[in-house]
Amino acid sequence: MPDVENLLREELKRAAGQVQPELLRPLQVPTRRPSWRPRLLPLAAAAAVIAVIAAGALVAGPTAAHQPAAHKPAAHKPAAHKPAAHKPAAHKPVVSGSAPAGLPRFYVTTSSSPDGGGIQAVVRASASGQVTGTVAVPSAIPVEWADSGGTFVTAAADDRSFIIGVQGGEEPTKSGMDLRLFRFAISAAGKPGHLTELAAAPMRNETTEGIALSPDGKLLAVSLQNDSSPDAVGVIQVLDLATGAIRTWTAPAHNEYIPGPPSWADGSRVIAFTWLNSAQSGLMAAPRGIRLLDTAAPGDNLLAGTVIVPKGVVAAGSIVSAQITPDGRDVIVVTWRDLTPVVVQFAELQASTGRLVRLLRTETARYDQVNVVTVEDSLGVLSVGSQGRYALVQGTQFGWLDVGGPDPGRFAPLPAVPAGQYVNFAAW
Repeated sequence: MPDVENLLREELKRAAGQVQPELLRPLQVPTRRPSWRPRLLPLAAAAAVIAVIAAGALVAGPTAAHQPAAHKPAAHKPAAHKPAAHKPAAHKPVVSGSAPAGLPRFYVTTSSSPDGGGIQAVVRASASGQVTGTVAVPSAIPVEWADSGGTFVTAAADDRSFIIGVQGGEEPTKSGMDLRLFRFAISAAGKPGHLTELAAAPMRNETTEGIALSPDGKLLAVSLQNDSSPDAVGVIQVLDLATGAIRTWTAPAHNEYIPGPPSWADGSRVIAFTWLNSAQSGLMAAPRGIRLLDTAAPGDNLLAGTVIVPKGVVAAGSIVSAQITPDGRDVIVVTWRDLTPVVVQFAELQASTGRLVRLLRTETARYDQVNVVTVEDSLGVLSVGSQGRYALVQGTQFGWLDVGGPDPGRFAPLPAVPAGQYVNFAAW
């Protein structure tokens, strides 16, 4: 049995053994969001969900456990275990002034405006979660989608330059949407400036999966599914924001995989992205691997990139989301295991081999089958800070996670969207 499987199975048993059913709380049913991947939910899965609804599903509440890296190699020995970290995560932001060294000062999410009349980008202080400023975002999508996947956000390494992507402009005969891109900067006090729409834009009428601004802020990577071709195929485009030039990598025809949200490493050269199987049937229809694409190499074949996690599955579950660290050494992933209770784990993998470096955090939650697809699709490693120490993540809660700082696995919840909703895109 592979080392990765052994380690994660042991950690899975440890986490499951700590769940106390009598302490489980009622769960507020999350607001269902429109799926950007309706083609991934086959009729068999839909029938299973309807059957469960008819039977009357019961919802129990989530619990979370901070599981420090007990199995990581000696070279990556984590900080001393703190008993208090095993308590369920509190549903409140961290206290102002408690931010550790190296934590980016601000983070940005999107949401519907308070009056419900549009979409806004919201800037918050990472130390306190307090709003430092908002800016209205032009949008052609329904406002109710704003909190749950209709918009994208990405940042440069300076924690000052941001780009918002907005889906819109769907044509009646097309299955995809146009993507409008807006750039803005924030001040040292976290006040956002005016939005400027970018002339450069990816191909139209396609399904966008994610965007990533290069560390130097000059290039924008866009992952999408080309719905215009006879067989929908995966595409990565890199836009030069100064010249408007676009370079495109495309998967071969009849390929069943599409790229997930991208991230940059090795300066502005390497792009990492999850590899989504769009054809597998069943509720858990999307096991993913991770690929690396060297943008300095010749050619336009998306499959030329290196697969660093073959088949995209580890013993604790399917890899749902991943971000590569800025130095390119490690990949931070979140995995999902459809058990009772459901198990969500954040882990660090070695980018060169895909081997497990350490398990960062384990969370458990009990959900009925009505919500299992929504929850699984909401998990994410959303943004890794420029120093590679902290990541914005969405598990059973949204917040920051220590992935390479002084206390690996430490988690602090942050505010972003109303209770019962999930953060699909955030950046710092």
